[in-house]
Amino acid sequence: MVLVSILVIPTQITSAQATQPGPASDKIVVTRKTIEEVPDALTSGKIDGYLYSLRPPQAAQLQGVSGVSLYSAPAGLIELTLNPAPVAVFTLEGALSISDAAAKLGIPAAAITNLYIQGGKTVVEVGAYPGKGVNPFAFKEIRFAMNYLIDRVTVASTIMKGFAVPMYTFLSQYDPDYATISDIIAKYEFTYNPSYVDQVVTNVLTKVGAVKIGGKWTYEGRPITIKFIIRQEDERRDIGYTFSSELKKLGFEVNEMEMQYAQAINTLYGTDPANFEWHIYTAGWGKSGIDRYDYGSITQFCASWYGYMPGWGETSFWNFKDDIVDELTLRIYQANYTSKEERNELYRRAAELCIQDSVRIWVVARLDTWPMRSEVKGITLDLGAGLRGIWNLREMYVEGRNTLNLAHLWVWTSSSAWNIWGGFSDVYSVDFERVTYDPSMWNHPFNGEPMAFRTTYVVVTAGPSGKLNVSSNAVIWDASKKQWVPVPNGTQATSKVIFDFSKLIGAKFHNGITISWADVIGFLAYLFDIVYDPIYSSLESRISASSKPWADTIKGFEFDFNNKRVIVYVDYWHFDENYIASWASFSPVNPIEIHAATFELALDRRNETNYVLYQKKGYEWFSLVWPDHVAKVKATLQSYKNNQAVLDKVNKYAMGTLNM
Repeated sequence: MVLVSILVIPTQITSAQATQPGPASDKIVVTRKTIEEVPDALTSGKIDGYLYSLRPPQAAQLQGVSGVSLYSAPAGLIELTLNPAPVAVFTLEGALSISDAAAKLGIPAAAITNLYIQGGKTVVEVGAYPGKGVNPFAFKEIRFAMNYLIDRVTVASTIMKGFAVPMYTFLSQYDPDYATISDIIAKYEFTYNPSYVDQVVTNVLTKVGAVKIGGKWTYEGRPITIKFIIRQEDERRDIGYTFSSELKKLGFEVNEMEMQYAQAINTLYGTDPANFEWHIYTAGWGKSGIDRYDYGSITQFCASWYGYMPGWGETSFWNFKDDIVDELTLRIYQANYTSKEERNELYRRAAELCIQDSVRIWVVARLDTWPMRSEVKGITLDLGAGLRGIWNLREMYVEGRNTLNLAHLWVWTSSSAWNIWGGFSDVYSVDFERVTYDPSMWNHPFNGEPMAFRTTYVVVTAGPSGKLNVSSNAVIWDASKKQWVPVPNGTQATSKVIFDFSKLIGAKFHNGITISWADVIGFLAYLFDIVYDPIYSSLESRISASSKPWADTIKGFEFDFNNKRVIVYVDYWHFDENYIASWASFSPVNPIEIHAATFELALDRRNETNYVLYQKKGYEWFSLVWPDHVAKVKATLQSYKNNQAVLDKVNKYAMGTLNM
């Protein structure tokens, strides 16, 4: 049995029994339980609740059971991620058209899946090439056709037993922004039509030289084989085999690779898509909440620059690219518009192009169900995250007890990396990590509006078209000089947000250490370092690429030590001022010494440690809970004692505030 104890840092009075500010339960013990074990564990009282969604049979088993309450929310998403990598990439001299490039390479023009000009040369991506084989999903037409190969209504009603609704893109009907693109979604409300898919596949593959023999697709006399990673822990197994059966009917050979979380994630995210260790993956996502005006989901699921499209933003990998989608989503992400109407138009254009790219074939939104003993109080049903919302581990309690006993499908996995820079990519670790600190802001659980969580704020803006003068007291981190420097004279910003840090500075981290200005300011310095330091950004290109759009908008920080305020100057405007505050907000999760040790081990000493912050095959994913890594962190921190060089460096990051 694997277990973890969570001692939650003080937040707020959350129950009638609380006499001091703080969490409702003093101690939370979480054990691993399979979904099948849950009904007995709950009814026998071994656990007070389960933080992973039940499968339909177990949910049905607990319906109407005395002493057990079920809570549901559309918090889970299931899609099929396709690998769109070309089988070969060529760089040709000059600026060429598709037909000219095809002629030079001696291939059909239909074999070219992408072509772009770079540095006066033409980069040609090819989906089928002699000696290299063929990847059906490199062809946009085939990817789009895959939408018609799955019967979403049947999946929702049969495999999911009614605990799901069909899904056609990255938003479900329960998301606030669904109304913004509802007509577009209706336009692409894909029906189950395998004969149409067969026509598209036949048309494309025949043009590039594939031949169907005896009902089986071949290329250069060899079967076209699809490597399909099928997760085995939940309904994705049934969905995977259903889709695999349809692929076989089309004439493909399918290598069905059943995997659990750790092995699947290592293969998917740790390898170059162009190495073709996978072609399809049964992906599942857990929502962290709802967003009144979405900019995160459309970016995460559609834009290559954010690091969640195949290639994952790793510069040494092949990366999917759609320049128009990237441009549109970056404008949406940075709020580069002047009205709500303009924002909605950008959103609509990007959403439709994302559907057409079809790198992800969306299947269903799960109506997740969490069971709790009826005596558990203080429950908040987040309309996006359900019981996984950050409120519950802080606020749930059982009267007369100071300990809450919960369970989860996984409490720890070998691919759960406990580091805030490039880890926490799974619900199994992030659920517990989020209770070890308080974010500055979070979205309201019922309407998705950004709201103060630990830091209240005041927004001042001259946007969308005006500018504010940045105070002469403001500073910015200079990654080349490794120090905080005054902002240049005459610097202006669109908005500023004044955050009250009085409930953070002087409070305590999860480990009991008092939060100081050094922790707040040092965190920002390390964040800017990983974006703008050329060595760090090249070593962790995925992190740098996804963080840079935010960092690029920051014009300066003003640290008001006496009043415990942080003023953030930012080139950002939104028609909802709470989004301006949310954009400017930041949350120092760990003490500065943990960041210092992390950067030393995973960046400065990578050749020695072989650690990376973001998962990559051939390296160890740095984790603050992995025993070997913990030992090195402890040794590194020990070496900092009485080390003046280290203290001087950290002092620079903390702007000379270590003793405040």
